[in-house]
Amino acid sequence: MSKEKIGLFFGTFDPIHNGHLKIAKYITEEKLADKVWLVVTPENPIKVGSKISSFNHRFNMAKIATENYDNIIPSDLEVNLKKPNYTIDTLEYISNKLKDIEFSLIIGEDNYKIFDTWKDYKKIINKYKIFIYPRKGTLNENLHIINENTMYIGGPRIDLSSTNIRKIVSNNSDPKDLISNKVMEYINSNKLYQWKKPNWNLE
Repeated sequence: MSKEKIGLFFGTFDPIHNGHLKIAKYITEEKLADKVWLVVTPENPIKVGSKISSFNHRFNMAKIATENYDNIIPSDLEVNLKKPNYTIDTLEYISNKLKDIEFSLIIGEDNYKIFDTWKDYKKIINKYKIFIYPRKGTLNENLHIINENTMYIGGPRIDLSSTNIRKIVSNNSDPKDLISNKVMEYINSNKLYQWKKPNWNLE
């Protein structure tokens, strides 16, 4: 009996957007994994000190965005692990806990270009399959460290980012088709990303 295949898609998801869902759908539709877990990271070591929304808000938005998908599931598996959350530590923890599942890693092309700066990156590429999706401003011919476990999937190119969505919302604009309507409702009801200073000029 073959193992169930789970693709782990790590991210801060602040907020989750339609690009994240397109990648997850591509992974399952192409049978690269049976399910994709969207692992909402409490504290990314690369982003330590950055201003991000609370874990609960980000996890709630991931749940809202995936409520109609049976095989795309938000995960809080890192929330009780040691901070900051290094990918290799999480991979080894979940692999030891669920030995009957084959885990793989889903990362953007931009992150793969700096993959050799990750903690124990050689251990990751030797023990786990890695699926690399294209990002705006990156070219796959520049990728390195490709081996038998590493696959450039060439799926939908993601030309949007959570950073851009936060800027749009902070300017009192609507990101329209970039995120789900229900996620946008959550953002508005919880007053997230409203950083723009008020205009005190009353003239």
